[in-house]
Amino acid sequence: MEVILVILLVLLINAYFVKVMNSNFKVKSEGYLWLLFTVHFILTTAYILYSSSSRSDSFNYYNKTLYEEDWFSFLKSGTKFIGFLAWPLSRTLGLGYYSVMIIFSYIGYFGSAFFYLVAVENIELKPVWGSYTPLELVFLLPNVHFWTSSLGKGSVITFAIGLLAFGLSRINRRILATIIGAILIYMVRPHILLAIILASVIGLIITSGGLKPFFKWSIIIVSVFLFINLSGNVLKFTDTDTLDFTSSTTLSHRTSELSKASSGIDIGNYNFLYKLFTFWFRPLFFDGLGLLGILASFENLLCLIMAFQIIKWHVKSWSGWNGYFKISLFAFLLGSVILAQITGNLGIALRQKAQLMPFFFILYLKALSLNPINKKISKL
Repeated sequence: MEVILVILLVLLINAYFVKVMNSNFKVKSEGYLWLLFTVHFILTTAYILYSSSSRSDSFNYYNKTLYEEDWFSFLKSGTKFIGFLAWPLSRTLGLGYYSVMIIFSYIGYFGSAFFYLVAVENIELKPVWGSYTPLELVFLLPNVHFWTSSLGKGSVITFAIGLLAFGLSRINRRILATIIGAILIYMVRPHILLAIILASVIGLIITSGGLKPFFKWSIIIVSVFLFINLSGNVLKFTDTDTLDFTSSTTLSHRTSELSKASSGIDIGNYNFLYKLFTFWFRPLFFDGLGLLGILASFENLLCLIMAFQIIKWHVKSWSGWNGYFKISLFAFLLGSVILAQITGNLGIALRQKAQLMPFFFILYLKALSLNPINKKISKL
């Protein structure tokens, strides 16, 4: 009965969210946002079944909140922060494991929805299936939804990055969303916030147009200040003495430990470029990781095709990019470099990359809008 009540509450909240978003953005219809919601929760059900047979980390997150009386003991960057968010649900409200899973899954859905809204307000494409453009179809791909539908870092970090991306898209009107997103990223994965800050600085410095000079240089100055102040905390968080994530012996040791922590192909000894390729585009059909690996292989093959499109159309039009797309590119690249270096095996890579793939989707959709075949001109 409790789970049913939670589902009803989530449906009511989503109904309000859909109404607000549909009235403020050029979404195809309220029906599409409900479709996005439905796909996410179908994959949530699949994840719950998957986790029940494999005893995923979500069980540990939930159980730790049950035996801890001090809520603020969880108020720390990293894994503990998930307990901080879950504690009021399990301890104060007394919700069961599956109810908390559903609520966190909805948090992950919000992240995907924010990325979709960013794409809608920045990219214009012609329909390819009924009234749907590739923009609508890409955000229905299952990998991101599957790995962000549980009690854990995946759902929270995807929401946080999505909210930050949403804020940066129109930062002069969404400063609060930008700040909240940045704080949440810092609390879950500070090294990813560092990557996005660095990406913002690079993207804005090499962009001549876009934001007014006041906003542009304000962001650059704040980003540099945050980078300087956060770098020490990131070194402490990642337990290393260098920001060179490609050569840290400490992170290499952590990678080897992570390779033993979960099933999958050990990628810890791969060279840098092959590890990055593996992080982005594997498993493929030859990896033989069972049903889940085969299903992921179809999407990864599609992502390979998308990557060729990005290279083909973005390289030709680099000078015409605005700052936001350059920030998205560098956020995806820098975040991937960091996560690929601390990913122990292919199973963990599947989870880790889900939080960055929406940036990849946005870059791909922008590439499509630059294709002369697309008759509608991109808004940016």
